[in-house]
Amino acid sequence: MKTSIEELTREALQLPPRQRVALAGFLLEIDQSSGDPGVDEVWENEIQARIKAVDSGSVTGIPHDDVIREADNRLNL
Repeated sequence: MKTSIEELTREALQLPPRQRVALAGFLLEIDQSSGDPGVDEVWENEIQARIKAVDSGSVTGIPHDDVIREADNRLNL
């Protein structure tokens, strides 16, 4: 018996909030995989380099509120 996307969606919406978030994260993770180990390795190296840069203090982050305010300004919200 095949399960339709509508049935899956209805069932997913019945899950507790934490489980829905976990399911969404899992699905996004699958979708974001390039399928090319070389590309995935390059991205992993970039992520690690950025983490090291933040940890070492050679770069600083931008506060969330500032990022949201700038995005709103750019989108004229």
